[in-house]
Amino acid sequence: MAKDQWTSLRLALFISILFMLISYAGPALAIGPGTGGSKIRVDNEEIGPYSLLVATSPLPVTVGQMSVWVRVTGLEDNAMRRDAVVMVSATPRGGGPTLTGQGTHKNAGNDFDYVAHLDVQQAGQWDVTVSVEDELGQAKVAFTETVTRGLSAGVLIGVAVPFIILAVVVGVYLWQRSAPAAPAAG
Repeated sequence: MAKDQWTSLRLALFISILFMLISYAGPALAIGPGTGGSKIRVDNEEIGPYSLLVATSPLPVTVGQMSVWVRVTGLEDNAMRRDAVVMVSATPRGGGPTLTGQGTHKNAGNDFDYVAHLDVQQAGQWDVTVSVEDELGQAKVAFTETVTRGLSAGVLIGVAVPFIILAVVVGVYLWQRSAPAAPAAG
């Protein structure tokens, strides 16, 4: 084989392997602060006797684990509340069971933030409510979160296959084009 043929074959093989590797990569799931990104839903708003900061992650929220991060600061003393009871509930707008979870400091990133992990198995609009209670009183805030299906391995394979086929066709074309022509009979 000629040098150009080998180069074309290696290029087609490299592109094919690259797309296969990409197609088998699964989505990363957020398991702690700073992973998967986050979106602030309530930005230090004064609600009842508190200033609340609420964020959701990963960004975007996909079917699987949704984390709701809460920081509670007392308006009376401007101190972060470490011993509040933080409850998070999420209800799908299209109907279905309400998910609930208690916010804890475990995996929250520090001793003052709270995080609740909810196992969301349905895409769509979700009404999320955060309730806070301690000796200063009670507060409740609500917002809507959009949960998407995310990219599955099937979607990635479906997108990658045409590119793999194209790479192989181009490689074969370049290989055949660079092959020396057979002498004419005559």
